[in-house]
Amino acid sequence: MAADHQHGSAHGHERFQGVSGLVCGATMLVGRGSLSRLVADLAGVGPGDRVLDVGCGPGGAAREAARRGASVTGVDPAPVMLRLGRYLSASGSGRNIVFLAGTAEELPVADGAVSVAWAISSVHHWPDVPAGLRELHRVLAPGGRLIIAERLSRPGARGLGAHGLTEAQAAETAAAAQAAGLAGARHETHRAGRRTLAVVRAHRAADGPG
Repeated sequence: MAADHQHGSAHGHERFQGVSGLVCGATMLVGRGSLSRLVADLAGVGPGDRVLDVGCGPGGAAREAARRGASVTGVDPAPVMLRLGRYLSASGSGRNIVFLAGTAEELPVADGAVSVAWAISSVHHWPDVPAGLRELHRVLAPGGRLIIAERLSRPGARGLGAHGLTEAQAAETAAAAQAAGLAGARHETHRAGRRTLAVVRAHRAADGPG
């Protein structure tokens, strides 16, 4: 089951509080530019897109989408991440980003509201992957694109090395996306800087059910 690989909980965000949360948020920005650009490229983000960033953290990928002309909603359960994201996005194209509290399983977004949704380095924290994928299907407009990107982990990895997806887990996640009603679900590997990523891609069928 795709949910079996989880190492944390989107609801258990106590580690992102106070000063330690700010430090964690700052470290999440280091070296992430290539990752944000890759995901935005894979999603084909451009002007007119409505992007949802699930587990947005301090908003690096959200700002990449905004720079490409998209309007963006960043969702995260950790208040400190939302505050940091708002602070860092207060000028320029960042004004096209709205940061909202929420989880993958309960997205604060209307049905069919977004043309692109992505989750970067966050799926391994979701307590219920199938429920999160059903929510993503709900909020995507017909034809909308989904990208899930995680560090490619080795089977049996421990600690921080386990924060990601193995190839088998990526295949399970793609299968769960298909079961949630998303079309064309597949998993791939990509390079972003020095990272090797497990990427799951899917879309909501143009003639899919509401």
